[in-house]
Amino acid sequence: MDRKPGTDSSGLVLPARRELLKAGTLASTAIAAGLPPSVFAQAAAIRAVMPNVFIPDATRPIIAEQTGGLKVDNLPYVSPTDSLAKLMAPGGTSQYDMMITLTNFVRGPAMGERAGQEKILALNLGAIPNAAKLMPTHKDEVITRDGKTYTLPVVWGFESVVYDASKIAPDDPLTQSWNVLFSDKYKGRIAWRDDAHGMIYTGALAMGIADPLAMDERQVREVGKWLIDRKKNVRTMWTKFAEAVNLIASGEVYCMYAWIAMRSALEKQGVKAANNWPKEGLPTWTQSAFIPKDSKAAPDTHKLINAMLSRDFGRKLTEVTEYPSTSQEVAEGYSAEYRRKVGFDIVERGVKRVPFNLPLRMDIWVEVWNTVKAA
Repeated sequence: MDRKPGTDSSGLVLPARRELLKAGTLASTAIAAGLPPSVFAQAAAIRAVMPNVFIPDATRPIIAEQTGGLKVDNLPYVSPTDSLAKLMAPGGTSQYDMMITLTNFVRGPAMGERAGQEKILALNLGAIPNAAKLMPTHKDEVITRDGKTYTLPVVWGFESVVYDASKIAPDDPLTQSWNVLFSDKYKGRIAWRDDAHGMIYTGALAMGIADPLAMDERQVREVGKWLIDRKKNVRTMWTKFAEAVNLIASGEVYCMYAWIAMRSALEKQGVKAANNWPKEGLPTWTQSAFIPKDSKAAPDTHKLINAMLSRDFGRKLTEVTEYPSTSQEVAEGYSAEYRRKVGFDIVERGVKRVPFNLPLRMDIWVEVWNTVKAA
């Protein structure tokens, strides 16, 4: 009897050879991770836009185990602005299943001016029980409207100075101030980040301006003049992660404006790296997960978000990257020493936190920063 290619004698459609090979590869991956092959039997793929650092390879088996085999396809992540542009573009609400980006970028365009204009889905918290375990300090970062929840913070962090503690004594009072980046004391051994937002914000704090976001144009320009004067102490400005890490690892600079993960990367290279807790204010942020409103995989994405808020995922994320999980359960599971190192104890420590949001007139900040760079 004649039959169509790809069917058996009864006409049943057979899986393509490449699909069989793919299934075999997934089963092998499961075994290597210590999981039963059945975990991957019907694995779905979630199309996610988020920083790769927030889903280290070591966390993927945890996600698979907790979600029945879900895979996460990381699509290119550029910046919070780019993520919003992807969401707002024609068809953007259906092209992606989950996004994670800076929480305060989502409050505006993604939510729309009023109910019904949201570009993101109201979450079913019944499917995300781990949401109840958020640290109290991050619950005000949850974006809601009319009693519905639209985003959940998954990871948090802060901007600070990272320095080589073998070159700069931790008990130097400057290490507990943003002024370590601007003082004459370490002239030629300082690196700034080539970033208008970060440098004008922290420069303002160092000058004693308590709320940089409230600065008017005149104040922003005054900060620019001050940065031009302090620029004489700067060795260089970095733009890329690896470049920044190498500046301290090589001994070229002793301190720099930095991200948390850079401290971790330096420690892994044997550098006695530390970060400061600036008395003028620690700029803190959260990165929140949300679901574009027309995603076809919303039920599975709820499972993924729940897994990312779990104790096992949060611990692995924190230990691999040193970006702290937003889970209270994770925070409480560590020793006092480790909580202090990572920053879980910022409330008990009494650190002054300032929100690392965008100013209303970012265009002025960019203009002033370009003047600083050209000086």
